Parts: sequence; C-alpha cells; structure tokens
Amino acid sequence: MDGLNGPDAAASRLAAAGWRLPAPPVPRGAYAPYHLASLHGATLVCVSGQASRRDGMPIVGVCRPGADLAMARTACAQAALGALSALRLACAGDLGRIRAILQLRGYLRSEADFEEHSAVLDGASQVLEAAFPHMPRPARSAIGVTSLPGRCWAEIEISALLEDCTLPREAGAAKE
Repeated sequence: MDGLNGPDAAASRLAAAGWRLPAPPVPRGAYAPYHLASLHGATLVCVSGQASRRDGMPIVGVCRPGADLAMARTACAQAALGALSALRLACAGDLGRIRAILQLRGYLRSEADFEEHSAVLDGASQVLEAAFPHMPRPARSAIGVTSLPGRCWAEIEISALLEDCTLPREAGAAKE
C-alpha cells in the first residue's frame, strides 16, 4: 500500500490536523459499536451512535440561537472521532480499507428554535475530510433533539463501505 492508503495514513492525517482517535468505544447499552454486512466485493459497516465524549467524559452542552457555534462544532468533531475509532475497530485497525463514507448522521442537543444544525455538524464533516481528503462527501443528516445520553452535546453515526473482508466473530459481527 502507498502512503496515502496505508493502515495508519488516515490516523496520521488526523494527527496532522490536530486530532487524535480515542480508544475504541465501549457500548453503553444493548448494541454493538458497529455492524458489518458482506456485499459482493465490499462490506457495509454501520457504526452505532457515538456521543461527544473526551477520555470517556461527556462533552455537555445545548445549541442555542445566537450562541457561538465553535464549542458545539468541537463536540461534533470529538463524536466523529469516536465514530471513526469504532470504524477502525470494524476495519481490524486499518482505516485504509475504507472505500467510501456513505452517510454521516448527527444528533444535536438543541433548543426548539435553534436553526444552525448544519453549521454545527460541519465539525464532524471536517474530521472526515481530514481523514479521507480524496473521498466524495457523504450524504448527511443533522437532527435537533432535546436530550442525548449523558447530556452530551452531539451524537454521530457513520455508514461506510469497506473493501471486501471476512466478518469477525466479535461484538460487531452479525449473529447467524
């Protein structure tokens, strides 16, 4: 593999942009951190929602009209890093196996009259663009909610397409 797609290339690009992937997420409920589905020549992986946490501690906040969005974007970026960490786990440690990020979904704790959801979710998009600068942008949804686990500011879900692989018999593998 070349330097653009090696096992640590995406993590290196994130580090160069000032971000680091946290430890893989530990589920906080009855779900797996990801789900893999084998397709002809590719594998679909859907990462469970990852809340805005740094070193396991919730990044708490609420999006309010007229408020500075920088901290909310940072919370989204941190949640995206958690989702990429789960994705790296699904890729057996090799983010270079990702062929496309298909969808990015962001849930933002916000007041009812907040309208800048897309601008806040740009924090997560920036993380994906730093990790995978040559990939097209994914489909994206930004959704305002009144609460999230741990009062976290944001929760991010990612669906991606990987090069074909053998499904692991771990927490993220589909049961037969």
